[in-house]
Order: sequence, then structure tokens, then C-alpha cells
Amino acid sequence: MRVDKSKQIYRSLLQKSVRRGYPSVAEKTVMHLLKNGDAIWLRNRLGVITFEESFGFTSSLNFTTNEESLIEQYIRIAKSYKNKNAAGLGSLAYEFSKGSTSVLQKNSNNRHIKIVAEAIKRPNDFWRWAKNIKSDALSKKFLANSETGFKLAGWPWDKAFSLASAFLYVSEEIQEASTFDSIENIDFPYWIAIDKHTAIGKKVLEECAESFNLNKTTLGWVQFYLESAKCNFLQPSLWWEIEKSWRIKNENLNEDKAVIIWESASDFLRSKLESQASEIKETLDQSFISYKSTSENQSRLI
Repeated sequence: MRVDKSKQIYRSLLQKSVRRGYPSVAEKTVMHLLKNGDAIWLRNRLGVITFEESFGFTSSLNFTTNEESLIEQYIRIAKSYKNKNAAGLGSLAYEFSKGSTSVLQKNSNNRHIKIVAEAIKRPNDFWRWAKNIKSDALSKKFLANSETGFKLAGWPWDKAFSLASAFLYVSEEIQEASTFDSIENIDFPYWIAIDKHTAIGKKVLEECAESFNLNKTTLGWVQFYLESAKCNFLQPSLWWEIEKSWRIKNENLNEDKAVIIWESASDFLRSKLESQASEIKETLDQSFISYKSTSENQSRLI
């Protein structure tokens, strides 16, 4: 199904605002998406964003289209300390399941990668196995939500994040995610929402690659790891660091060279996207006022 171009940007913005710990931006974005009929997508995406950004929150998830619940949950995930181990392990396992043996690391626990890769091929067997490992009430809730998120996820790598979350939970001591004080006195960089996952972002990225004589796929990964995937309040996430290093090396780069590329490319992209970024912020503010007004009128009628 083709997604409206404007929805692409706001869907991207939601994850970026959660990832960077901006609850008010996340709240406004959820409200905007709800106004535009995206309640089912928000429900389905809830697990993926949790697994990818803060999988310790999994046991508290409530997969629903209830608007108040969705807003509250996305705000809470935005305010949670981030842990990207499930994203890193899931990505490596997904690549291994497709035949990329270079993801296997020296001096690392490759067993984790191989188990999650096998789970990608045999998910039903994996869920039965995981539920036998931990069967207390909290674990049952965590694993049930992981499996629900797995079923609702659309992309195979998103499903891999769910499997990795569950595997890490049953094989290690994982605590529920805690929250931090907001950092929203710092302006949110709205332009980062217009990345390679959006039609406009893809077009501007191609222009940037041509201007700097870069491979557009390589530039896309540099943009992702050095800007789009930035986290605030990130807990130690070894699997994420392993995956990031592997991907950059796979593009025939090292981290120093990637940083040099991004220093120039980010200025180019930011200058191209500034006007759209201002429009995004203005639209969100208008949606927030409209949504609040509609909610208040509905409350009076009730």
C-alpha cells in the first residue's frame, strides 16, 4: 500500500522524537496522525518503536486504537531511557538469515545472532521455547506483547527486533525502562524527519550524493547512523555498536570517514530542508490546537 507523502514525514518524525526524548513533539505528532486517520498504524507501530528504541517498556504495552492510550504510551516511550540492543541484535540476525556471514564477530557472542536468525525462520518454535524459559506473570506479559508486536509488524527487520527483544529478555536480566526529565528546552531539529524513508528525503539525498560524488546508498547509511538514529539518554547498547560498526565497514568506510562525510552532507541537507522543517512544526502546532479543541468539545457533549 502506498503511503501519503506527508504521512511518511510525520511517521518518521514520530520515531525521531521518541528516539531523541522529546515527549511534547511525540505527543503532537501522534495527535496529528490520529487526526489523519492513522490510529491502526499507530497501534501496529507501537511495538516496533518500543523494541527498537526502549525494549524494556515491552511488558507495559497496550495494543489498542484508543487515542488517549496511544498518546500516553508514545509520550512514555519518548521519556524512557533508550536501549538499542534489540535493534542491533535483530538487524545482525536478519542480515545473517539472508546469508551475510560477515556479521559474525570475533570475541563476541555469535550464538545470540544465530539463535535470533533461526527464530526468524521458525518463529512459532521460538515463541514456544521462550515461554518455557520464563513463565512468571511479568514474563508472560512481556513475551505476549513481544509476540503481538511481531504479528503486527510489517517489515521482516521489524519482526526481527521483536524476536531479539524476547531473546534478550529470556537470556539476560532486563529491567523495565525508567524515565528521565525532559530536555525540551533544546529545539528539536525537525529537518531530520525528512530522511531516506520519505519521498522528499530520498530525492534530496540523491541530490546530495551527486553533489559530493558519493554512493547514495552509502550516504543513506551514513545519514541513518550519524543523524537519524541519534539517541539521547542511551544506555550502553553493545549490540547496537556492533551492528553500527559492521554496517559502516560494509560500506567500505570507517567511523572517522563517515563523520567527515556527514559534516559536509548534513549542511547541504539541512539547507535544502529548512523550509519544509518550518512547515512541519507549524502543522504540528495547528494539529495540537485543533485536536485539543475537538477533545474538549466532545467532553462537553458527553
